[in-house]
Amino acid sequence: MTDHARSVVRTFQVFDAFARVRRPMSSAALAAHVGAPRSSMADLLRTLVDLNLLAIDRRAATYFPTARFAALGTWLPSTWLGTDDLPDALAALAAECGETVTLATPSDLEIEMVYVSGPTTGVAWRPEVGQRYSLFGSAVGSCHLGMLPTATVRTMHRRAAAANPQIPPLHRTLAEARAARRAGFGWVQGTYHPDVAALAVHLPNDSQARPTFVGVGGPIRRMVAKRPSLEKALKDFVARRSTAGRTARPRTG
Repeated sequence: MTDHARSVVRTFQVFDAFARVRRPMSSAALAAHVGAPRSSMADLLRTLVDLNLLAIDRRAATYFPTARFAALGTWLPSTWLGTDDLPDALAALAAECGETVTLATPSDLEIEMVYVSGPTTGVAWRPEVGQRYSLFGSAVGSCHLGMLPTATVRTMHRRAAAANPQIPPLHRTLAEARAARRAGFGWVQGTYHPDVAALAVHLPNDSQARPTFVGVGGPIRRMVAKRPSLEKALKDFVARRSTAGRTARPRTG
């Protein structure tokens, strides 16, 4: 890893540490979190202060992210949530299904979780916002790949397999993409965890910048038993969003 790349990684790790502890931290504490020499950390922190991304309390010898840093990402939720009422609608869908509901968007060969709503206790699937999964073998991935030309899917699979030979084989990927295209739903079970199944559908109109997909996931036994009702719930949800998307107010961040 080059020195430049190492600095980029350490910068991310600094802000990730703040997101986890949610309080001011000293240079020594940050160096411990990042696993970097204190001299290198001092140089990085000085630069982040100069850029107005960190504020320093010299009396307490601590640092904390600035309002400028917080403002840099405030516009992002509108690129995938689209309208002000979508989070409430997703929460209502999770309550109706009794399982975890996610909003995800493709990112090259992966999908990224951008919103999660659902049970916080009991047996449930609990992905985190920002968590990424491979397109290949996921419900969202099958749905997304089903919208692409076969030649494009083959090229993407070849690139993914070169980096991760453990992804599902091409023939299975193509079969799942065709099934999702015919049904309008992506469905997988036991791919990432032997006890988890997921169902996903493309969400039109809501995203302002990237394609988005709504998913429902949970323990296989429950998901299989409820699959017909879950498919209906997702179909009705998309129909409502298609209507709402023509009149709802866009999110302003």
